[in-house]
Amino acid sequence: MILFMRRIVYIIAFLFLFAGITCAEEYKRIISLAPSITESLYELGAEQFVKGITIYCSKGTTEKEIIGTLLEPDIEKIALLNPDLIISTKEGNSKPAVEKLERLGFEVYVVETARNFNEICVNYYNLAKKLDRKKEAEKIINVAKHSTEEIYGKIDDFNKLKVFWEIGARPLYTAGKQSFVNDYNYYTKTVNLYKDTDMRYLAVNIEDIIKRNPDIIVLVNAGDINSEEIKNWNKYKMIKAVRNGKIFMVYAGDIFTPTPLTFAKGATMLAKVIYEDVFNVK
Repeated sequence: MILFMRRIVYIIAFLFLFAGITCAEEYKRIISLAPSITESLYELGAEQFVKGITIYCSKGTTEKEIIGTLLEPDIEKIALLNPDLIISTKEGNSKPAVEKLERLGFEVYVVETARNFNEICVNYYNLAKKLDRKKEAEKIINVAKHSTEEIYGKIDDFNKLKVFWEIGARPLYTAGKQSFVNDYNYYTKTVNLYKDTDMRYLAVNIEDIIKRNPDIIVLVNAGDINSEEIKNWNKYKMIKAVRNGKIFMVYAGDIFTPTPLTFAKGATMLAKVIYEDVFNVK
């Protein structure tokens, strides 16, 4: 009787194990609704399963369908691609569009908004967990954290330079306290000019910027911000950043795509343009 009961226990345990293996989700037709999601999928080694991306996403190395923009995805085209998983972002994508996709019966995974580097890493890990790629995510996050900590360690504490982030030109838009760009300031030991504003992004005016007098101006090259914007700033010689030639242009994809590796690269790039002597930039 005891032997019989042991066999029953072993069979039940085996069935549970087998069920766990066969029931595990394996997504092979993924739609990405944001550049940060697309970049994350590529980094995690899942590009072969990405079948649709937005016009703003990196094309990668395999053929994919373009399914519209972040705010206006082509629902009909997405449906024709018959995805088994659609990934969106809470802040960047249209909520009504996401809800419509859910009503049509598609599985939609929504990535939370990140307010700092740590939350970028948490979101990244959670996405990887969804795709059964936790080990890949752990390696990537560790590399990114090591890189940012290395940057932080090379910079002296006393250089609290004020940085104005321009993310929109007409009207002028910048990043506030709730944006993850503040962690770029943290790791480069600088100060966001609008760190006292409890918002993610906000409209500002030139008079207030002149009053706050930034040491550095970072232009995020996207939308209406291009090389002409540097010429526009040169009219304001009363600003220290303008007077000292400390206006830098960065590509949005290099610094505003919230993945751990992109954040680490962005922090490195920013540190090099601010502290040329420390990082021996020629």
